[in-house]
Amino acid sequence: MVTLKWLLMLAGAALFGSAGALVAYDIYISTQLRRLLSRNKTDESGADLKVRAVRKPTRNQITWKAHFLGGHAGHDLR
Repeated sequence: MVTLKWLLMLAGAALFGSAGALVAYDIYISTQLRRLLSRNKTDESGADLKVRAVRKPTRNQITWKAHFLGGHAGHDLR
């Protein structure tokens, strides 16, 4: 029984280690993809592509975030 216990503990540790390695590899691949996609900022005609301006969040997005973070907490007590 003790041998089976240690075997299962080692198998569990190996599974957690392989899951961590897969997450690290996925992060590495995503950074490489982002680097490759950002390297070429021109289209086929050779004209530079402009980066879109970042828009400010709309009122609905701000309201949703406030409600998500507890905007209604204690609302009925007023």
